[in-house]
Amino acid sequence: APTVAWKVGTSRMCSNSKSNGGSCRTRSIYPRIDLASIMLITSPCERYALLGRKTSWPAGRYSTLAGFLEIGETLTECCVRETFEESGVQVDRRSVQFMSSQPWPFPRSLMVGFRARAKETNKSVDGDLPQINFDEKEMEDVRWFHRDYVAARLEGGSTALLYKPNDEEIEFHIPGKASLARSLIEQWALEK
Repeated sequence: APTVAWKVGTSRMCSNSKSNGGSCRTRSIYPRIDLASIMLITSPCERYALLGRKTSWPAGRYSTLAGFLEIGETLTECCVRETFEESGVQVDRRSVQFMSSQPWPFPRSLMVGFRARAKETNKSVDGDLPQINFDEKEMEDVRWFHRDYVAARLEGGSTALLYKPNDEEIEFHIPGKASLARSLIEQWALEK
């Protein structure tokens, strides 16, 4: 039987419970929701976005960085920490802005989307962009992508792990239209 909100929404209960004259013996259920910060990090000039890819993803898929909130941490702190852990890039805390959120059932998450700018520190060899130093245990690749490059490649893509990219997507594509990551990337890429 389906569950219903119980105890002023702090728990769920079987709609066929004994307390309602049914046969279900289940007491209150306290479902867990894991909060995750998902962020589009731009270069200080905002013409580049920091995108990464995991080994398990289809060839060419790049996406925003993301990570789960730790106990006692704010979502802003999570955004800053996860960006640094996954890319070595420092985020200007004052630039972190909430953009949108999305329930994500893998396994029981709420994705909270942000946009922020990287600090102008640790410049790369060419001197234009903050240096990337990613953890190869977590990410296969992390790079800065120019807005024009991304904007020209917004067609296609998928969120499915078994997705087979076509010849044009094999080098670069973003997640599918159902994802918050795509929304964050598209919004930035289409800005003038």
